[in-house]
Amino acid sequence: MVLASTGRFYRLLSSATILLPWLSFQPNQHLLANAFSTTISVDTSSIIRLRPDGSANDILYNLLQQQEQQQADNYEEQSSQSPTLVLEGFISKRRAIGKHLIFLDVMPVDKVPTLDSKNNKKKGAATLDGDDSLSEIVPVQAIMRRDFWNGIQNQTTDNINNSSASMSSFDVYHKIIQPGTYCRIQGQVGPSRNQKEAILFCHSITYTLANNNPQHLRNVLKFVQEGVLDATEVLNALPILSQVEELNPSLSTNDNQTYGELAMEILDRFPRKFLMNPSQLMGSSDSAKVQLLPPVPAEFRTPPPQIAASGGSSIVDQQQDGDDDMITITQALQDRNNEQVTDQKKAITITGWIQNRRRYQDSVSVLEVVDEFSSLASSTSSSDTEESNDDGSGKNELDMRNSKLKDLWKQRIYAVLHPSALGTRSEEELNIYGNILSSGARVTMQGFMMMQSDDTSSETNGDDSSAATFWVTKCRLLRSSWRPGDIRQLLDLVHDGKFDVEEAAGALEIPYSQVEDLAEGTTSAAERQWLTAEVTQSLQGENSRVGKISDAMMQSLATFGSARDEYPIQDVTTFERSDDDGSQSTDTASILESNEGNPRRTSLEGSRWQYKKRPQLEFMVDQIAEVLRSHPDYGKRKLNVVDIGGGKGLLSNLLAESFGDDVVVQVIEISRAATVNGMMRAKRRGLENIRFDAMDATKVDVQSNKDVVVALHACGALSDVALGHAVSQGAGFVICPCCFRSNPHLRVSIPKEDNGNLDVELVTAEEFLDVDPDQYTSLKQLAELQGDIKLASKAMHTVNALRASAVDRLWQSKKGSQERISTSVKTFPIGFSTRNFCLVGKYDVS
Repeated sequence: MVLASTGRFYRLLSSATILLPWLSFQPNQHLLANAFSTTISVDTSSIIRLRPDGSANDILYNLLQQQEQQQADNYEEQSSQSPTLVLEGFISKRRAIGKHLIFLDVMPVDKVPTLDSKNNKKKGAATLDGDDSLSEIVPVQAIMRRDFWNGIQNQTTDNINNSSASMSSFDVYHKIIQPGTYCRIQGQVGPSRNQKEAILFCHSITYTLANNNPQHLRNVLKFVQEGVLDATEVLNALPILSQVEELNPSLSTNDNQTYGELAMEILDRFPRKFLMNPSQLMGSSDSAKVQLLPPVPAEFRTPPPQIAASGGSSIVDQQQDGDDDMITITQALQDRNNEQVTDQKKAITITGWIQNRRRYQDSVSVLEVVDEFSSLASSTSSSDTEESNDDGSGKNELDMRNSKLKDLWKQRIYAVLHPSALGTRSEEELNIYGNILSSGARVTMQGFMMMQSDDTSSETNGDDSSAATFWVTKCRLLRSSWRPGDIRQLLDLVHDGKFDVEEAAGALEIPYSQVEDLAEGTTSAAERQWLTAEVTQSLQGENSRVGKISDAMMQSLATFGSARDEYPIQDVTTFERSDDDGSQSTDTASILESNEGNPRRTSLEGSRWQYKKRPQLEFMVDQIAEVLRSHPDYGKRKLNVVDIGGGKGLLSNLLAESFGDDVVVQVIEISRAATVNGMMRAKRRGLENIRFDAMDATKVDVQSNKDVVVALHACGALSDVALGHAVSQGAGFVICPCCFRSNPHLRVSIPKEDNGNLDVELVTAEEFLDVDPDQYTSLKQLAELQGDIKLASKAMHTVNALRASAVDRLWQSKKGSQERISTSVKTFPIGFSTRNFCLVGKYDVS
């Protein structure tokens, strides 16, 4: 294609705006003619429309090369003018890395669908019906980074209530840009982590058309009413509506309508298949996901003729190919550069870490293999942002990123897993290795080193560099990636007899005997999921971290180290329930079963209920039972239990049913829809000792005489709110925290003496804990660290130890009583949840 191959053409684009709306390609003949002239007059208003055939990626890459050439030539006048790129299409994939970074795949389509104003029927729009049509469309990669974000564009202060906005523009679009939405993206071209590719760095995004997911639309409607999202923009994205007032549930004819109910009502008004279903773009099944893979690039489509398929096992035999026969990536590249690898028919064995992986159609995968794996966090220094231009353009950072990536590209080998090179392997086995050989895994491979010429790169960068391509004939997984999905897949393969036991034991770093037991095929899906979480934790470390570790975060761990010492973790790995006489029961019958031994809730084997929800509920019931029985009035009167943020009552209904006349349970939940759901469940079970109240948890009646406060996965400061009620009312508690940075606005009630009468006052979570706000913020950030469970768990332990200390400092017994509280920090198996800490306060009447 002329546009993709003519570098001179892009010299006229240095100050132009490029539009990629995925419309039919109509080349501007005047511009094409001038592209080969010596003197070019640039028309900055020109718009280049591209066909949805993958040419956009070529445009971006060549534009990036052109900018690099200008910089190399010190062509300051043009290099200082970076063109604004405008990209339109459906979001097909989204991968969020923390709260500051999102990778997007944008699927090109002809144009955004429109409605016939007379009969509300879909008209005049291309569709993406069927996986076959999707597989023919090449997506464009974009990246949302907070430090490149310019914010909301072309919006008036009337539409955005900046004074009341509690979220930044980036935070809002971080939430609402989801698969299936149609968006208009403005940004700047920048280097990708993959060689010979460019990526669009987003400056701003316009939400153009919603998807058909009610949960996503619920968030959008909520942001509009909170004043952080332009109502007019959302109205345009919902063409079935005509007035801004229709976005407000409080103005609905349906009394007390929730945002979720309004979202469902709006989506039901659209014609069928008008809005995009996210699963259609992401693949609703494994086969559909394979069909949506991009086509194989030309350079990897066919192995060189001199490479003969081995025809043997696809696994490298470690006994035959010992460590002495393996060479590092650095050594292999040095040998190639020194022309020691001249016999391209001679196989070599290399070992290294997979930095990136690209999967393609026809069971082809390309692995970027390096000697030292670098996570996303460690591959970008913290000084990059600090050295950006004062104008906020981020151009210096892009230049530094480009330079750094070029150096990294010279230190890696491109290993190709191709059916024709790997021998007569089945397609299933090829797909197995294509799946498990992912970023972060360590591998040894046997194959042939080839020279993949990169003439364009050589011409642009002024060197004779070429990519090192390694055609794999045998491979062996040495260490699995730490990602839970990869580990779970490997365990399932062993369970089904489709993967070598010895290779799996080494890769997962677990005993061979344990993998042998797994290979017998007797483990349940829930047990494999629990093992997945344990192996994930053991394999994670510094290189797997997703996010930066600041000095302030590490300092916060040191500052509050004494709290961890005072409240060590009590690891609960088995659940023992006490009988009424106080003796420990060895009966293993689940409390989630009825008196007849039948399960109270049925579910598929291996479901989320079985491996997550059910064991967590069992743990909570066990802990709550201990607290209830420690109460001096247990068995003498009905004890009052309050569930803070109890949702639809999974835990509370179970408590009411399990403890019967011994308790009265109250659920406090801010969502009215959840309380209605919970009441319906309680009614079906015939429970009369439970009530649901849709209200703010910070406003629970202080004089309500609560005996035990419980909360399962109370997000952020909601855990502190629950503990505050416990200390104010002299109540026992079982609190399982979650999401440490959530709900920072909530206020905590603590005891206050007023003329001899017990009263409460509302304070911040930091005041409740008696900690420095900045240090506590750093500690919470560390607790939310992804990719290093061990370090994050240490921070979680610290936060909960501080909470335990605050309880012991502030807890007030009921007037006239002598009981005290015994506070402990416990954990349940991480296989149930990575948020596996629990604060338990038992009565101590000794």
